[in-house]
This record gives sequence, structure tokens and C-alpha cells, in this order.
Amino acid sequence: MFLEYYLYYLYYSYLGFPFVIRVAILAITIFTPIYLFAVFKLLQLRTNFYQKRRLQKKHGNNYLEKARNIIVSERMYNIDEISEELNCKVNNLKDKEKRILTNNILKIHDSERYVNLKNYRMVIEFFDLRNFWERKLKYGSLALRQKALRKLDDLDIEIPGSIITSLTYNRNQYLRKRARSSYMYFSKHSPFKFLDEDFDKTFNNWDKIEIHRMLQRRSHEGLPNLTQWIKNSDNLAFKCFLIDEIKHFKQTDCCPFILQLLDTSTDINFWKHCIDALGELKHQEAEEYLIKDYAIQPQYIQDCIVNAVGNLNSGKALDFLRSAYHSAHNDESKLLIANTIFEYGESGKKLFSTLKKEEEGFNRLIFEHVSNPLIKQVSY
Repeated sequence: MFLEYYLYYLYYSYLGFPFVIRVAILAITIFTPIYLFAVFKLLQLRTNFYQKRRLQKKHGNNYLEKARNIIVSERMYNIDEISEELNCKVNNLKDKEKRILTNNILKIHDSERYVNLKNYRMVIEFFDLRNFWERKLKYGSLALRQKALRKLDDLDIEIPGSIITSLTYNRNQYLRKRARSSYMYFSKHSPFKFLDEDFDKTFNNWDKIEIHRMLQRRSHEGLPNLTQWIKNSDNLAFKCFLIDEIKHFKQTDCCPFILQLLDTSTDINFWKHCIDALGELKHQEAEEYLIKDYAIQPQYIQDCIVNAVGNLNSGKALDFLRSAYHSAHNDESKLLIANTIFEYGESGKKLFSTLKKEEEGFNRLIFEHVSNPLIKQVSY
């Protein structure tokens, strides 16, 4: 009753104040807790900042240069020599210190021209960073597991199959996709099994970067023929990406299959990727097929065909390029075709000179620009 009395007293006293005073009291009541919380967070951030800087300085003075010398040394160290050199009580290191050590070792790895990989891995093992990040990956919060997976990947530490496999079907999209890309690199048995599922049901541009990075890292071992996943996929963006990867990794054996795809697909964007790949891979058998229906193709595809013919440079397409130039209806296409003719060997330069003599006005300037460019050439 006593508390209730004072609550009613304060309430009716508040109602008795002028309107301006009531607004001021309400604003103070709302914003004071927010202000105090903001001050608390700023102080917390400031404390963490100086604590982190102090730890970085400590580890920089005590371990960083010594670790750098070991990592870049051509001499092979064993674990006892590293322990003696670094003189660190690893069991006493806190989580923040291990995170700082991880970042410092990564900086050394990324900044030095020469890295002794055996010594690099021995330093990681000495500081127990593998077990540290694996524990975070198994038992940490969602954000910490994401960070742990990224750190293990950056450190190039092989993640145990039992851990990585359990994450490849995680409900969190980022964690699931990162685990799948890591699985593609570390797995010894079926590294590409997730390509059978279009990598992920929500395939996007970031996935392209991740898959390309893993394929690049595995390419020194040899990559399988990527067309097998194009055949079984219904995801157009995924198929276009694989065509680009075939082009990047110079899988010339895939060219006949890519040529067949032009007959089975009706998507113009997919045609563009296929035509670019056939040109870059210099599949000469594609030239006749590409120029056969050139006249009825959209402008976008016509430009791609001209580009591909220039890359093929078979020496047999000058009549086609002459006809394409005369039938072109916009200046950008004329510029592209003229440039392709100019770079088509000696016979191309002769045709270029002939066409140049026939032109006047702005069309003449196109040829002047190609032979003596005043601005950087546009890439099509």
C-alpha cells in the first residue's frame, strides 16, 4: 500500500505539470538509460581496445620476431627447438592471446616472400592453435563457429572429417556454405559431392568465389571434368559458373560438350558463357557453327561471336568479318569488328586497310581509333 500510494502520488503530480515539463520528464526518463548504456559500451570498447593493444605489444615483443625467424628460416626446426626458441608457457595463454597469435602468424605467412611450410605448421602446433580453433568450432556460439571455420581455413589446417561433415548441413547458411567449400578442399574421398547438389540450394555470387578458390587450391592435383555437374544441374547460374571455370582451368576436352549445349539451351546468357569459353579455349570446330546463324542472333550474342572468332583466329573467317562489319547497325559493334579484323594477322590488316579506304566521316574515325587508339579500348 505504501508503494502504491507513492506511485499514484507521482502519477498525479506528473499530470499536474505543464505540458512542456511533462514532455521533458518523459524524454529524460527514456533517454537517460540509453545514454548510460551507450557510455557503458564505449567504456567497454575502450577497455577492450587498450587491452588488445597491450597484448599485441606483449606478444610482438616476446614472440612475433622469433616466430617470424623460424617461419622464414630454411633450416628445419623440431618442436623442442621451437619451444626453446620461443620460451612460451602455452598452457597459460588466454583465449584473447591465442586469437592475437593466430592473426600475427597469418600476417607473417601472408607478408613474407618465402615461408617454410613445415616450420610454419610446427609453430601453429606449438601454440596449440589447431586444438584451440577446433574446440571453438565444436562448442562455440554460432558467430564463434563461423570465425573458427574461417581461421582454420586461413591457417590451412585440415579440419577433421567428423567435424566438417556435421556442419555441411547446418541450418545457418553461412556456416553451411563455408563448411562445404572447406570440405571440397580437405576431403580425400569425395571432395566434389556437393557439386551434385548445385553446391547449395541458395547458390549466389559469394558461392562462386568460394568454389573458385577451392578449385584453384586443388588444381595442382588435377581437377575432374566439370561437365559432369553441368549435365545434372537445373540451376542456370551454377551451369554458367561451371562453364567459366572450364574456361579458366583450360579444360579443352570439354569443348565438344559445350558446343552441344548451344543446341539444347535457349537462354541467351548461357549462350554467352558457352561462346566465350569456346573462343578462349580455341576450339576451332566451333567457328563454322557460330557464324552459321550469326545474322539471326541478338546483338548481344553477335558481339560475343565476333569476339570468339577473334580469339579462334583460324584465318578462315575474314569473309565473315567483312560481312559482319557491313551489316552492323551500331557504332560499338563496328568498333569491335574493326578491332577484331585489325588483330586478325597480316591478312586481317590488309582487309582493315581496304575497309578504311572505303569509309568516310565518323566510320573513318572508327578505323583511325583502332589503328591509333586515343582512349583505352573497350572490352566486350
